[in-house]
Amino acid sequence: MTADANTCGSPHPEPVAQPAARSRKPLFLVVGAVVAAVIAAALVVVFTLSGTIAVNGTLALLCDYKCTKATADGYDGYRDLHDGSQVTLVDETGQIVATAELRRTPGEDTNIVNGGVWVRTFTFTFADVPDADRYGVHVGNSNRGTLWKTAEETEREGFHLTIGG
Repeated sequence: MTADANTCGSPHPEPVAQPAARSRKPLFLVVGAVVAAVIAAALVVVFTLSGTIAVNGTLALLCDYKCTKATADGYDGYRDLHDGSQVTLVDETGQIVATAELRRTPGEDTNIVNGGVWVRTFTFTFADVPDADRYGVHVGNSNRGTLWKTAEETEREGFHLTIGG
């Protein structure tokens, strides 16, 4: 009888299963998500807490001696200037960065000054204005221009407009 090599007296060791290689993909995904969340939170803090100001302003609407109280309320060439009219603030690129509405100065009547000029005063406030190098303010219809100021002037003085006369 011939001995078969596989039937030797010593038992064959059982094959040992190799441990499965662990994937690091989930670890990278978790770390990436945490890093992205931290960056997003930092950006929110930077953009919401820094660089915003409030900008105040006034608009004095002047009419000549033929002007009546109705004219000062938005009639005869000034229909676009009344309580609730939109005021826009733009940055140096012309992008609108804030809007506000004209509001009659509380308790104010139309005043007559300088020998018959009627004056009606409105106020406006832009809240949370982002940083820019300069700002422009526009009120009323598209025929009216934009008044420009540097950021420093805007923050220090606001905008004080006079229309008519």
